[in-house]
Amino acid sequence: MKVIIAHPSIAPHVKQNVIGYEERNFLLYFFTTFFDHPDASLSNKLSAIRSIKELIKRRRFSEIAIEKFKSRPLPELIRSFAARQTNAIITDLIWEWAELSFDKWVAKAIKQYKPDVVHTYEHAALASLQQAKSLNIFSVYEQPSQHHSYFTAIVENQFELYPMLKTGSTSLLVNKKAERRNRRRDQELALASVVICNSTFTKKTLVAGGVAEDKICVIPLGFPPVKEISKCDQENKPVIFLYAGNQSIRKGSHLLYEAWRNCNFTSAEAKLILVGKMTLPEAMRTNLPGNILIKGNIPHHELMTLYSNADVFVLPTLADGFGMVVTESMASGIPVIATDACCGPDVITHNENGWIIAAGDLQALINQMKWCVGHRQELKSFGIKAQQSATQWQWSDYRKKLSTVVYDKWIQYNQKQSV
Repeated sequence: MKVIIAHPSIAPHVKQNVIGYEERNFLLYFFTTFFDHPDASLSNKLSAIRSIKELIKRRRFSEIAIEKFKSRPLPELIRSFAARQTNAIITDLIWEWAELSFDKWVAKAIKQYKPDVVHTYEHAALASLQQAKSLNIFSVYEQPSQHHSYFTAIVENQFELYPMLKTGSTSLLVNKKAERRNRRRDQELALASVVICNSTFTKKTLVAGGVAEDKICVIPLGFPPVKEISKCDQENKPVIFLYAGNQSIRKGSHLLYEAWRNCNFTSAEAKLILVGKMTLPEAMRTNLPGNILIKGNIPHHELMTLYSNADVFVLPTLADGFGMVVTESMASGIPVIATDACCGPDVITHNENGWIIAAGDLQALINQMKWCVGHRQELKSFGIKAQQSATQWQWSDYRKKLSTVVYDKWIQYNQKQSV
């Protein structure tokens, strides 16, 4: 079996998919945009520019040979520049152009190389899937996020509950352009031979959105390596709550702000650390009380330091296809307050190695945060159990599962074709 896998970015889970295919000798080529590799002349030259050196480092992918890459870097470089220098509307236009042109490029390559399997991703796959269909090639469509109909309903509901959320940039989530893009996603889902998602939550939304249940495979993403973390005795110090990721409607960040205000912890009781890009109106977190530390996007190594110092990670997400911050926290020995609208129910046993609350339930979030502060001495045992859970499903387990599932489905597909 020879696989072409195509994704416009070098996201961690994408790298694991590529490595998984390569480990089984299934990988034909990985099609992407800009990446960093010891043998890639472009990234080596750009790394000399100090202002973008850290950005390039995030695109590092040295685990496979340079000959396995097929890249089209310019559109992604333009998109990255626009995201830092222009407004959300212009960035959105450039993102769409980059996605669609990438898809068309991959579609031409499929016709040229004629692999056994094509592995594609949400919204950047329609032309590729159409090409695979025309050539009778087995196609894998990975759906990292929940079905669009579920998310649209969430956004509209939050606009009603919190009118301040509705701005020019957040309206992009549910405008006419979003509707057109969602129709494209529906076409992609219909064309794919099999759909892979990473949580039971995502599967539920796909089934509710009309995707055949027997077409969907759930493969939770792996935990990062578990590392021994020594923490100093913090019995008399405040409980540190950590949030990391874009602060957005999807992540339910505004609910965390409200919960923190309602908890009204003293500085001696609790501290809240907020990390990530702010995409909500800044006024929503203005004058947050108590002990607060706000950071923007930070290097991953700095985030790992914050994990080692935190007591509880909190993810009040309203719709998250997985939520890798959950697995990163648990592997670091940090128990997580997560909602049922992410990977939480797949990896957390409630009240044993973390806590699951209903998405959107502000009072449940308040109650759980207060419980953590009131039971500080129990948090360490929750963290130990979280870390134990992390050892049971590592990235190597995920890669093996992915390549096995795809291989088995490909065999079944070929058997049906020969009948």
